Amino acid sequence: MPGSQKTLIFFTDSFPFGTSETFIENEFPFLVNSFEKIIIVTTNLTDAKTRKTPDNIEIVRIPYKPSFKFKVLSLLSYFNPIIQREIGFIKEEFLLKANKDILSVLLASYAKALEVNALLNMLVLKHQIDLKGLYLYCYWMNDITPGVALFKNKNPEINAMCRAHRWDVYFETQTPPYLPLRNFIIESLDVVYCISQDAYGYLQRLTNGRATAHLKISRLGTFNRDKIVTMPNEGMMRIISCSNLIPLKRVHLIIEALALIDNIKIDWKHFGKGPLEAELKALAAQKLSAKTNIEYAFMGQISNMELLEFYKKNNVDLFINVSETEGIPVSIIEASSFGVVVIGTLVGGVGEILEEGENGFLVNQSCTPQEVANAITRFYDMPDAQKSHMRAKAIIIWQQKYSAENNYTDFLTSLMNLGSAEEVNLN
Repeated sequence: MPGSQKTLIFFTDSFPFGTSETFIENEFPFLVNSFEKIIIVTTNLTDAKTRKTPDNIEIVRIPYKPSFKFKVLSLLSYFNPIIQREIGFIKEEFLLKANKDILSVLLASYAKALEVNALLNMLVLKHQIDLKGLYLYCYWMNDITPGVALFKNKNPEINAMCRAHRWDVYFETQTPPYLPLRNFIIESLDVVYCISQDAYGYLQRLTNGRATAHLKISRLGTFNRDKIVTMPNEGMMRIISCSNLIPLKRVHLIIEALALIDNIKIDWKHFGKGPLEAELKALAAQKLSAKTNIEYAFMGQISNMELLEFYKKNNVDLFINVSETEGIPVSIIEASSFGVVVIGTLVGGVGEILEEGENGFLVNQSCTPQEVANAITRFYDMPDAQKSHMRAKAIIIWQQKYSAENNYTDFLTSLMNLGSAEEVNLN
């Protein structure tokens, strides 16, 4: 509304604390430039602040799990229409049993919804926020988001939205295989911004098309004003991978694939840490140490800025990501922006970044080490002209789909025009 101060309450998992959610760093300046006041609500209670924020931004830290008070209130709300409707979806549309485990997930989520709704009422009162200029933005479609949906239902004049990524979209990534209150969230918020076509289609099917108008695609983006395209390395293929060392990233497949290659000199570097680090280092020592054609190094955790500097200063031939599941891997987007060819698994939105044989190679979710090795060998055997074409195409596709400047400008334009005739269609 003209004349209203635009206030954003931005819900994050950890930003601006710790080292995760680095991808918010690209988007955050666009938010800062679009709102007079920003309150960041984060569920990170322990890490130090690692990202700079303007002095006029307030940060509120809250626990992710609901307090005892709101757990009791949730139990007392069992016959609330929102809960009962969700139980109907569980049984009739999701074809799941409303057993103890699933009901526990549902009631815990609703408890947090009640708590977030109370928090929002407190923040509005404390800061004397004009509801007509209030925007609520959840970076994840997690247990915070139903609370935003509750507040939106009671205050329809506000603007409320969330992003939808991977774990917060696909039921099969969870144990039990269920994510609570998705219909309620999607129908209540103004927009759910899906970061991939795959997530958009999944949520559309999940809700049986009831709230398609509330779903939009808004891709993430990275900055790269260098856009380096280099010739392939002479005499050595340089391969990069970048991920947490956790089971779903399946870094062991890269090690086992490299162990199958004897006739190519390869230098492989992995960026990232995690609970499997010792196990994977032991596997690499067992499989690769005796191979005279393979050099490798675990580079540990570095900042996003340091990783981008590495790409600027080093010629990289291939980036490999063989995750079991993905949303849209920002690590692939970053590599592509430097003209690096990518091998990736055909999961989530990876197939939206990679075009087979154009800017990368796709392997099946159930790929074997041999299939990964075959993709490496396939690229190595290509003529230099074809490799250069793939590198150039990687940058073209990045520029068309994943440029931060383009994507976040369009995202903020859409957000600022919610409900108006000028609302931007990002799909």
